[in-house]
Amino acid sequence: MSGRVEVNCDVCSGSDSVELLALLGNAYHECTNCGLIYAKWISSAYDDVNDAAFAAELDDYAAKVESRAQRNRRKLKRFDRYKTTANFLELGCNAGAVLVAARALGWQTKGVDISSTAAKFAREKYNLDVHTGTIESAGYADDYFDVIYSNATLEHIQHPLSTLKECARVLRPGGVLYVNTVNWDSYTRRILGADWLLIHPTHHIHLFTPANIKSLCHYSGLKHIKTWSTGARVQANAVDTTFVTPWYLNLMKGPLSMLTRITNKGDAVEFLATKE
Repeated sequence: MSGRVEVNCDVCSGSDSVELLALLGNAYHECTNCGLIYAKWISSAYDDVNDAAFAAELDDYAAKVESRAQRNRRKLKRFDRYKTTANFLELGCNAGAVLVAARALGWQTKGVDISSTAAKFAREKYNLDVHTGTIESAGYADDYFDVIYSNATLEHIQHPLSTLKECARVLRPGGVLYVNTVNWDSYTRRILGADWLLIHPTHHIHLFTPANIKSLCHYSGLKHIKTWSTGARVQANAVDTTFVTPWYLNLMKGPLSMLTRITNKGDAVEFLATKE
């Protein structure tokens, strides 16, 4: 494929995989060794593709700084128990909504984002300490952060193993990594498949499950604490979808959403890991 490179598993470097779903001229594969799910082909200019996508939606992300301020502060309160140095890092901070909320709660905040447009906005609009690039290129000190926070970012990262190894290096012993990402092993994916907007191998190049999260933590040297999951969708939201939801699935949305709290088969999978 012109302008693309074929890849193998980023976590265990395995070349044996099973094709799970083909779409948009690409395909998701599952590593037969560690279970990572990945897009088999990635753009040779992947960072530019991501930057353009986030730049196009910057106004929407910027609006969330105010509209989600209270929600973000409430969500961040759960990390108060880990506050020792008060150093807080967000991976994929975008326009800075979470960092602004964390700063209001007394955290000393830093962020990284590969989108130069979003990172520049966060620096100039909110005076945030944001590095344009990856956590690997930021050069933070060893054992520095109490909390590393990541929401809707890990699925975009080209090298998740390297990223989590760097998280392990810069996280202080006893600190935590929190991640919220797309759950391949969800009721929504089973119902909608490629008609789910989050199933998109151009941008979401790695997808996760409760099982492969534990494997990723193991390979990166982090201790997995817990995984949980919420949410179920029965209405298609992909671009140009022709999926029509059967009537009985509309009736099942509520029960499925409740069931995800037990089965971990919700849209989003969240996990905590620590550095011992």
